[in-house]
Amino acid sequence: MPNIVSEKDVKKHARLRSKLAAGFTGESITAMEPIIDSLLLDWIHRVDRQWASGYGDTKPFDIGKSLQYLTVDIITKLCLGKALGCVESNSDKYDFCRTVHQGNKLCQHLSVLLELNRIFYYLTKIPYLGSYITPGPSDKSGVGRIMGIVRDAKIKRLSRESLDTSDMLGLLIAKGVPLQQLDAELVIALVAGSDTTSTSVQSTLLAIILNPRVYRILKSEIQLAVQENIVSYPVQEAEAKRLPYLQACVLEGLRKFPPLSQLRERLVPPEGDFILGHRIPGGTFIGFNSWGTQINDVFGDDPQAFRPERWLTSDKDRLKSMRQTQELIFGHGSTKCLGMPMAMMELNKMIFEVRAPQP
Repeated sequence: MPNIVSEKDVKKHARLRSKLAAGFTGESITAMEPIIDSLLLDWIHRVDRQWASGYGDTKPFDIGKSLQYLTVDIITKLCLGKALGCVESNSDKYDFCRTVHQGNKLCQHLSVLLELNRIFYYLTKIPYLGSYITPGPSDKSGVGRIMGIVRDAKIKRLSRESLDTSDMLGLLIAKGVPLQQLDAELVIALVAGSDTTSTSVQSTLLAIILNPRVYRILKSEIQLAVQENIVSYPVQEAEAKRLPYLQACVLEGLRKFPPLSQLRERLVPPEGDFILGHRIPGGTFIGFNSWGTQINDVFGDDPQAFRPERWLTSDKDRLKSMRQTQELIFGHGSTKCLGMPMAMMELNKMIFEVRAPQP
């Protein structure tokens, strides 16, 4: 079934997007913050208790993997009303992360060799073979297992006398999204909302750590904000947005390490279009690579460098052009990622709070 990512019909996509938007805008975003805060605090306390090293007692800790577990728990809590439990078990429950990682590798090829999509589609129509290669909610592993998690949450929710709309599942049911469509959209949200955020946080943290100058400046800004008591614990998004160097680091991290590297497929309208002076016939599939767009000249003569200061320019016109180009990593217009506000909230909080624990 076509979903918010794969639907090509403009009118159908617009209708679907209008229903899904309820889970990503306005009051929904505001309601997400305390949920994210609760899971983030739990993660911080667990790291402090179980993995913090003392003098003469060094404990190995894979923060990248742990951040993946945290983002999975956050997105499952926000979408389905219950965290998957990866942080608590310190494990990749149901091989969720491994499945997403393998799926991303496949998408790399399918986004370039579009003929493979058509071949795969026809293979699924062959009796017996189709059911064998197509994932289903009864599968014990892979995408099918994720589908099963969504199906079980949906069945449990529909069995209640009153509809709980405190998460995306309830909101979409209330908006009248067909139940079969609901499964497809929530699977997309779970996959996209966990891996991309985790990748962005890990990449940005690594870039900060590997650059002593950036590390010192950001550390000083965070320490000063804490000392002057102008931030909460954990930091609230509105507070984080008032810290200029933190914002510069977040924007630069996303620019330098876009979380998606496959081509973003688009269809040229029937009347055709011109791209860089070249006539492109209507109906042509085109794609842009996020990594390529982020080394544009608008970012200066050193786009390959991780330099947050480029975002602190006083040139408003240049800053506007930079922001417009940088935001292409989330898509544009009617295909812009609905989860962008949620992702930015998580990024700000996680990067700020990866510091010495509070007493």
